[in-house]
Amino acid sequence: MGYTEKVVVIGAGISGLACAHRLKQLGLRPRVLEATERSGGLINTVRRDGFLFETGPQFPRFPPSVWQLVRDLSLEREFVAGDSKAKRYIFRRGRLHLAPFSPGGLIRTQLLGLKSKLRILGEPFGYSRPPDQEESLAEFVQRKFGTEVLDYLVDPIISTVFLGDVHKMGMESAFPALVEWERNGGSLVRGALYSRKSRRDATKSGGASKPSTFHSNGNHSSLRVTDALPTLGSFRSGMATLPERLAEELKGEITYKAAVESIALSRENPAASKPAWQVCLSSGEQTTAQSLVLAVPAHVAARLLEPSAPQLSSHLKAIEYAPISVVSSAYERSKVANPLDGFGFMVPRRKGLNTICTFWNSSLFGGRAPEGTVLITSFAESEEDGAAPGAASEEKCTRAVESENARILRISGKPVARLVWGNQHALPQYNVGHARRVTEIYNILPELPNLYLAGNFLKGRSIGDCVDVAYRVAENLHSRLQRQDI
Repeated sequence: MGYTEKVVVIGAGISGLACAHRLKQLGLRPRVLEATERSGGLINTVRRDGFLFETGPQFPRFPPSVWQLVRDLSLEREFVAGDSKAKRYIFRRGRLHLAPFSPGGLIRTQLLGLKSKLRILGEPFGYSRPPDQEESLAEFVQRKFGTEVLDYLVDPIISTVFLGDVHKMGMESAFPALVEWERNGGSLVRGALYSRKSRRDATKSGGASKPSTFHSNGNHSSLRVTDALPTLGSFRSGMATLPERLAEELKGEITYKAAVESIALSRENPAASKPAWQVCLSSGEQTTAQSLVLAVPAHVAARLLEPSAPQLSSHLKAIEYAPISVVSSAYERSKVANPLDGFGFMVPRRKGLNTICTFWNSSLFGGRAPEGTVLITSFAESEEDGAAPGAASEEKCTRAVESENARILRISGKPVARLVWGNQHALPQYNVGHARRVTEIYNILPELPNLYLAGNFLKGRSIGDCVDVAYRVAENLHSRLQRQDI
């Protein structure tokens, strides 16, 4: 056929690993090229002196797709569940307030004034419609609930979960369901109820079985937002357990330190009966693939595709990423006055602190810190100059974050252990216009035969979303190859 490989997957982060895993299940043997010396991408656990430092996701949720992967890898016994009811706090007026995730919590909270509470509680009884043009999340929340709700409830949560800027994040790009609910129901609550009823009716008429509730929180009658979400958790040896087990299963297919210098579509390969992708590594090695999966960040895919598909490259290059600094600090338990009872705390951006949020790792899971110590991890603002943070800026950030934590949590001692880490392209941002850009990308892809994109920069940023997208890519690729080979 003129191909050296049937399928090449570039990138061994969670998306590339999950895609390769599914391809292998479907009977294909992809070759996975990873530029670094390890797999996992942003998911990494540093195990040092009895501490488990997570440099990426701290306590992700485990939706059905990830649970299926856990089962496939026989990791059920390694999983440790977090408490979905663990307290989350928001910092305001010099102290920590419980984040309100239920009607009762909203009524009791001192985060918001009476007027803001009444606007939230009265939403089901009002009527509104979204504008014709995409609005930012900030514009949406201000229109519906006011500035106080935006600043002290929505902003800290969005900053923590998505590292996002509410003034840039687009409603149709990031939260299309909310836009649809308001458009169809004139209210978020009425629209959500209407949507739920429509799904139930469709399920009954189609005779479909109920979706699996395995390892969900299982409290569907609860009014707490967090109870309606998939179980959050990790593994006994840290989140890196998942990519490490995947890499072990795929060890015959992964090549490390294999940085890709360029890719090119060859439509006129005389030895191949179908279009082929030429992949050139920085080492000088060249390989030819019938199908190519780019499981790399958008800016990396843009660089690789610029010679062959400049229009697609331009759209990918326009996808913004949020930079992040991570400071994990361990202390003697006796030096921390705060009981650390819960998940951690979030900080509104208007407070002007470096810290975005701080997770209390050793409170949520056992085995994160030796007896008599605690481990906390903070996400912090990072410089957006596109350059990797230097030692001076890293030290400055660390001092600022640890000083803020010491004041908020009443810490009197110095850290007994520490890990600092940063990334200038930590998480893609679904800002205003992103949905239109994604549509354009999907319109262009059919013009590039046997090319696939897998990752969190198109639809969905969680680990579960990455696995879902990777599996769909693998299944579509397999189906297309079967048709081509007939």
